[in-house]
Amino acid sequence: MKKHFYSLWFRVVATFFWAMVATVLLMGLIIHLMRETFLWNYFPFTGLGFLAVLAVACILLGTLISVAIVHHVMNPVSDLTRAMQKVAAGDYTIKLESGRYIGELADLYNSFNQMVQELNSTETLHSDFISNVSHEFKTPLASISGYATLLQDDSLSEKERDEYIEIIIQSAKELSRMTGDILSLSRLETQTIISEKEYFRVDEQIRQIILRAEPAWSSKNLTIEPELDPISWYGNQELTAHIWSNLLDNAVKFTPSGGEIDVTARMDHDWLTVTFHDTGIGMTPEVQKHVFDKFYQGDTSHKKKGSGLGLALVKRIVSLHHGMVCLESVPDLGSTFTIRLPVERPDTSP
Repeated sequence: MKKHFYSLWFRVVATFFWAMVATVLLMGLIIHLMRETFLWNYFPFTGLGFLAVLAVACILLGTLISVAIVHHVMNPVSDLTRAMQKVAAGDYTIKLESGRYIGELADLYNSFNQMVQELNSTETLHSDFISNVSHEFKTPLASISGYATLLQDDSLSEKERDEYIEIIIQSAKELSRMTGDILSLSRLETQTIISEKEYFRVDEQIRQIILRAEPAWSSKNLTIEPELDPISWYGNQELTAHIWSNLLDNAVKFTPSGGEIDVTARMDHDWLTVTFHDTGIGMTPEVQKHVFDKFYQGDTSHKKKGSGLGLALVKRIVSLHHGMVCLESVPDLGSTFTIRLPVERPDTSP
């Protein structure tokens, strides 16, 4: 920002310098033409009078030239001011033409355009979030309300009553999961370090998550093949459980009935590597670019349940562990998520 200030300040100084030069040259030209023509004979002032008239003429002429040049030089600042006023009013479609300038002004315009683009993306994602979450919340809430009303019917059989209660319980769990994802992501966004680390068995943790999700993947007749080396890793056990759980839920959700999900876990001296591969519907390159964005859902039809927060949560937890997440996907052939987390060792110094 400092270099932008000095660049604009230089333009202002240069403006008045060239206005002064132009004034002197123009006045010199006028006097020269008057002396070369008969007009000089009609000029009534000499001595101090001539100097006074010359000074007044220079001031007036210099003022006119300065106003013209300043108006031209300060146009970029005026354009930027008007654009910022439009952004403040909520217009995120404004774009400044940076190609007309070079140096710091071009950088300033490019930075402004990038800022507006980010604001527009954020506004779009927030709008999508409100639309997605309201839709996803509406379904379980409608189930809870509808089946709770049906339970008031005294003529229900015991089987029907149990069935309705089970639906209400599952809908409540779905609401709780979505709310938990939102709160977890909000908390992690303000967190900069991982605390409460400990050694734990990653392979056993992944097995437990696969077993807990058994009703979901068995109902679709999916085959899950875990290849998990015995791994003892130092990290936050609760947060890493979110990673495996969200990746498994994602694979189950987008893998058609009868498909396969492969889960592998390996660890060498420096990295823990866990891979989730499915034979699901895959993703287009456009979806892959945004799949880790908050509130983004590639399936805009809402046929697949979700708030668009699971993969954003995965990426944030991996980042807090200073790891990386990679995605390879081909439409109709499946997706592969690879998580790499650095191997750390606790500080045992006194």
